[in-house]
Amino acid sequence: MPPSFKLVVCITSTALFDCSTSHEIWLNEGLEAYQKYQRANIEKPLEPGVGFPLVQSLLALNKATGKKLIDVVLVSRNDGESGERVRNSITHHKLPILRMSFTGGTDVTRYLSAWKCDLFLSTEENQVRTVLSTTGSDGFKGIAAGLVVPSINKAASTKFNLSQASDNNKTMLGNNVSVSSQSNPWPEGQLRIVFDGDGVLFSDEAEIVYQKGGLDALRENEQNKKDISLSQGPMHMFAMKLQEIQKELGNDNRAMLRTFLVTSRDHAVTKRLFHTLTEWKLKIDEKHFVGGLDKTPFLRAIDPAIFFDDSMANIKRAM
Repeated sequence: MPPSFKLVVCITSTALFDCSTSHEIWLNEGLEAYQKYQRANIEKPLEPGVGFPLVQSLLALNKATGKKLIDVVLVSRNDGESGERVRNSITHHKLPILRMSFTGGTDVTRYLSAWKCDLFLSTEENQVRTVLSTTGSDGFKGIAAGLVVPSINKAASTKFNLSQASDNNKTMLGNNVSVSSQSNPWPEGQLRIVFDGDGVLFSDEAEIVYQKGGLDALRENEQNKKDISLSQGPMHMFAMKLQEIQKELGNDNRAMLRTFLVTSRDHAVTKRLFHTLTEWKLKIDEKHFVGGLDKTPFLRAIDPAIFFDDSMANIKRAM
């Protein structure tokens, strides 16, 4: 009987590893030069890419519990021969990634549903847009997608950015923000994931109201709808999957995964938010309502492996 995973993450080879050199060769010199370069460097392991730390942390949960909670699938447009360097790199870095697709140029998104993907990470915006523009269809229903882009601080290998790249500019940032030495350390090996609220965990209804009518209109809208749940945002299903994993971790390993909500809302507009979380039966470990303040100090204190936010300004400050 095939294993049943709580979370399936599909990631492209360029998101998992630093393929910048070979990618430039492909863009500037063509496929034949790219394949020649890969063959010449087949025994040279690729360096970790911007998505590597998150994948490593997720897979560590399987090892700690002895359970098959999370599956990471490599999806690549390489053909089988060109992909040998990628496979060798997975072995070199001791990543327990067993499932792969090498499509030989076919769009990898074609196979996401077959893999039962929950989260898709890619460095190609057109792939991410394909998933996000049709998430309501049967083909990509329930799949979250993120565009992995290089970090401004290239020296920090654990720092990476994710942009959902949708038409309304939803963005996500994964970030190992440096923590003050005066802070009490988090448990070693803990995976911390931070969500923004409106436009990420929840729909962007509140943001639209605020943009059209300002803070007073937002407060009136939220008061009138305090007993009506917000619609689901693009990260809703991913958050629910994380909660399932937390339950599977049990008391002994519960501290290995911690979730956070850091939102620009203040106390005056939180009642509907709490009502929604209750209706969804979704528990977030920590909730911070910063009331329009800069989120960066909170992110530094949390030191997350990944941060999802729909404001590019918040992302740039955190970087």
